[in-house]
Formats: sequence, C-alpha cells, structure tokens
Amino acid sequence: MIRKTSLIAVGVVAALGISLWGGSAMAQGDSYTIKFGNVISAGDTQNQGYALFADLVKERSDGRIKVQVYPDSQLGGEREMIEATQFGDIEMTAPSVGVLANFDKSLEVFDFPFIFEDAETAYKVLDSELGDEMLAGLQNSGLIALGWGENGFRNLAMVKGTVKTPDEMKGIKLRTMQVPMHIAYWRSIGAAPTPMPFPEVFTSLQQGVVDGVENPYELLYSAKFTEPAHYLTETRHIYDPEVILISKDFFEGLSAEDQKIIQGAADEMVAKIRSLKATISDEIRAKIVAAGGTVTDLTDAERQQWIDSAIPFYKENASKVDTEKLKAILEAAGNTTYLEAIQ
Repeated sequence: MIRKTSLIAVGVVAALGISLWGGSAMAQGDSYTIKFGNVISAGDTQNQGYALFADLVKERSDGRIKVQVYPDSQLGGEREMIEATQFGDIEMTAPSVGVLANFDKSLEVFDFPFIFEDAETAYKVLDSELGDEMLAGLQNSGLIALGWGENGFRNLAMVKGTVKTPDEMKGIKLRTMQVPMHIAYWRSIGAAPTPMPFPEVFTSLQQGVVDGVENPYELLYSAKFTEPAHYLTETRHIYDPEVILISKDFFEGLSAEDQKIIQGAADEMVAKIRSLKATISDEIRAKIVAAGGTVTDLTDAERQQWIDSAIPFYKENASKVDTEKLKAILEAAGNTTYLEAIQ
C-alpha cells in the first residue's frame, strides 16, 4: 500500500498537472509503457503474477498503459535493476529484500535466519502497520514499494551429498547473494559463503566453483540448479520476501487515476502470487524427485539444531542493524527464541 504521506505529495503533483519524470509532463489520458524487469524464470509463479498485473493495467486503462515484463535477468541482476529503477532507465522491478537492504539498511532485519515458522506468519507481519513502515523508507532512495511479493522459503541444494545439520556445513562453499547478514550467518557456522550474481550460479555449480546453493525450491528448479545440485534439504532457513518497486519520480508524475490503476493491479498481483506459492513447493519437490534428485526433510531434532545454531549469530549481529525493528519483527512473529537472545 502507498502511505498517506506519499499520497498527499502525489496528489499535489497530480493536481498541478506536473510530472517529474524525464522533465516532461505526463498528462491524464497519456499512453505509455512500463518496463518491468526481474531475475525470475519466465514460467515461475512470480512471472505468472506479473503477467496478471500487465493484463489488469492494460484492461483498466483501456489499453493506454502497457506493461512489458522482462524475466530471466534480461535487464541485468537484481542490484542493477534496482539502480535502473532509481535512475529511470526502467520503471519497475521486484528484487529480493536481501538485495534491497543494500539500499535501505532498515530492511536488513529480514536477512536474519529462522524468523518465520511459516508463510502465514510472514504474511501477518508484512501486511501489518509494521510491514508498511518497513517499506516507507524506500522513498528516500527514489523508490516506491507497491507491496510485498514472495520468493518463498530458502532451502539448500548440494552437489555432492545431503546436508542435515549445521555441523555438516563446515568448509562448504555455498553460493549466497551479496547480502551481509546471509554471509555472516553461514560464516558463523563454519561454511564458506561465496556471493555471486544469479546468472553465474549454474556454471559455478557444474564446474565445482561452489559446492551448493540456497534458494526457494521453485527458483532452484526453474534455474536448473537442481541438475548439478540434486541433493536438497528443506531447511527453510530464511523466508524471502520480494518487494514490488516502481520509480518514485515516475509514479509521482502520473495522474491520480493511473496511480490507482497501478496500485490496485499490484494488490491483485500479490494476492495471485501468494495463492500460487501455497502449493508450488510440493509440486516442485515432486518434479525434482521424478528427475532423480533427492529432497530430505529434517527431523524435529535436526531442525532444532539449525535454530539453535543461529542464537550466537543473533547475539553478535543484532546490534549491527536496527535492533528495535528486529525485536518488533520477532515479537510480531511470535519468535521468543531469538527475542530472548537479544534482550
């Protein structure tokens, strides 16, 4: 949702008939195209949601507004597309919150492991006033968040064998995103986190540059990472929201009518993505197994080892982020284990 303070500013701009976009006016009724880039494979649930967004915007604007979706990193990696959205080279993107935290430090709290036990808990927190507050700060970076999307829970995929406990990660070269807290957690349990851009991961797994990768099941499968890394473990170590972003200058240069069309379509897109995500993990697991891979569930005792492994990490790193926001997120999620650890 767009915050009240943003709407006031937007209303003033719209009332004056002014656009900050490209230095020229965008009058009500103008036709234009929105470029929407992402790193997700074309058939994945997110891109099904993005396609719905494009259809809704076109329909509700009577064809005036077209949305061109560019999947599969066609317009660059996540960081590159965030910057392109800031500078107006593209209008929209939907990065993982971990990468976006490089642009708004307050979002780093979502990079801590094992915050959410399930997606329903995550939705409750993200859709609250606290979740809205977390997105509002992006406006200082020239971005407006239209809502929380979803990648899902991140799991492990290894090349040489199944990993069940944190101790088995010692010395493992694991591809991660360039996210400081992700890197710090894996390093804290003895792994060798190796950040690299998404397009380089498949070849790196094939050639042994890294021993494994961590991503949601759907992304692991659609990017074909499960071909070289076919030993999967359902760790669910991080819930990975994405954020639907639009250029602030571009959005504020639109008429109030067009802003309403775009925001309304974005709300329906998020609902669609969440609906699709509800069943996709089980479907993808079945496909991975059918293709010869293995997917291992942790026992309660094994999962507890993973949760316990993060307690020292929380104690060491909570002070490096917005600690009060981290506490608020943990409290809203009902996560007393880490809340008690950092009090």
